[in-house]
Amino acid sequence: MAGGSQKNIIKGMRDVPKRPSEDDNEDESLPVLSEEERNCMNAKMNLLTQSTDDGISLYDHLAVLLSGALEHQPENFFDNLEKLSLQLKRDKVKITQSTVRSIPPPSPSYHLAKVEQRQFQKISNEEMNRLHDFPEEGLQEDERYTAIPNLMKQAHCFQMAGVGLSMEEYTRIALSLRELVKLWPIETVRFWGKVLGLKQNYYVAEAEFPEGEYETDISDDEEEEDDDPAEEREDSLFDETTTILSMKPLFKHPRKIPSEPAGTGLNKKVYFVCSEPCQPWYRLPHVTPEQIVTARKVRKYFTGYPNQQMVTYPPFPGLEKNYLRAQIARISASTHVSPIGFFKFDEEGEEEEEGEPAEGSREGFVEDPDFEGLSMRDLTDQGMANWVHHTPFVLPQGRITWYNPLQGHEGEEENEEEEERNEPDEPEPEHGPPLLTPLSEDAQIGKSPAWIAKASSQFVPEYSVAILHSNTWPGAYAFASDKARFFENVYIGWGHKNLESCFEPAIPEPPLPEFPTGPEVIEAEDPSPETEAAVRSAMREKELEAPEEEEEVGEMEAEEEDEVDEEDQ
Repeated sequence: MAGGSQKNIIKGMRDVPKRPSEDDNEDESLPVLSEEERNCMNAKMNLLTQSTDDGISLYDHLAVLLSGALEHQPENFFDNLEKLSLQLKRDKVKITQSTVRSIPPPSPSYHLAKVEQRQFQKISNEEMNRLHDFPEEGLQEDERYTAIPNLMKQAHCFQMAGVGLSMEEYTRIALSLRELVKLWPIETVRFWGKVLGLKQNYYVAEAEFPEGEYETDISDDEEEEDDDPAEEREDSLFDETTTILSMKPLFKHPRKIPSEPAGTGLNKKVYFVCSEPCQPWYRLPHVTPEQIVTARKVRKYFTGYPNQQMVTYPPFPGLEKNYLRAQIARISASTHVSPIGFFKFDEEGEEEEEGEPAEGSREGFVEDPDFEGLSMRDLTDQGMANWVHHTPFVLPQGRITWYNPLQGHEGEEENEEEEERNEPDEPEPEHGPPLLTPLSEDAQIGKSPAWIAKASSQFVPEYSVAILHSNTWPGAYAFASDKARFFENVYIGWGHKNLESCFEPAIPEPPLPEFPTGPEVIEAEDPSPETEAAVRSAMREKELEAPEEEEEVGEMEAEEEDEVDEEDQ
């Protein structure tokens, strides 16, 4: 279409008169348009009606696009027509917010990698030169690392059996144990295992301190007291101003079982935990007998936070770190095993001061240097008779050595009122299985054996290891090499014991009666007037009969005296 014709069409559209109304003169008529002009007008009106929500029509878009092309005259306008149209649409979009993507915060994995990076730093050149120039100082510097076991060898043996952690995780743990021995006076240390939690996990390290390095505290949250707090509360309720002394209860609170001193019994080993191998190690407090007894009655998943409150029944005396320490003690006492003959009783340690062997000696054993190892058949096919427990048994009292609760403290004087109370009978001492007891004597879990032994490979038995799996504590494993003095124990699980049936929480005990019940304290109904009259008449009759009975009794006594006089004569 020619430019002049288009101008004429636009001019004609501007000059088009309005539709005449009824009031207008009927003689005035519309201009007559040609068919070509009418088609062009219909096409333009059609383009004007196709608009977006912003009011931009297709006609306006094409007009701007063509006007820009005529003004700038770009090359290859036909080939770039679509790009120019798309760019024009983008320029007209109104951006209400920034399209710049915000930088996301660092993930926990990033922070973990930054903390873990320092463990993989190589030794500096100056340190290396100092070790070469002064070998004696270098040896002294490395002496503290001799307490760390060969975790790479353990990881290889456990991976042969298909249990344990990955090699990467064992490497991180080994590096983390090097940080642990730098901060604490540790004599020996080993990787105890991994306890799973709902939020975080616990990596547990078991260590021993030299003699004299153990701390004297029993627990972080416990303070030893000579007096019983229950008796103090009882005395405060019934002071000198109390008038009804007969209401004082006769119940005597049982004496609290003391904890085993640090460095002995269940507190012989010190345990450290961390959520990741590169994180700082956190020392767990010592365990108490009360915590052991209560841990056997409750069942709760770990959250991974040591200071988490324990909401259980019966109430657990402590936080999650105390519950974790109690479960570690229980698991260690049941699942730490070794091949028979690896340890032997220490004859010198079993003798008492008088020279007689100590009965029930539980900790007097040492490694046997003459132990040559057992064959794979003895470790797997011969039952559990060739595996023994080398950790003392935890008594029902919550200790390794039994404590008599009736024995008083030295210099303690009992009150007269306490002496009048009925003391309980002397309790029978608790005894557990002796040390180095074979696993064949362990109790079964329902119809399943307590332990399952197998070889890591049936196709290459000469290079396999014997693996032992516990059904009592799922997640506890032990392995031993064929004809070698090498074995190890590890635990990876949720920290719960396998029960024969479903766990049933303890039922609360019935409340004690506040006052004694009997006819003397039970309120009776008031008697009727007739009953009262009958009782009064009966009492009067007894009063009248009383003198007659006294006279008869007097006459009988007089007669008896006369008879006695006659016999004397």
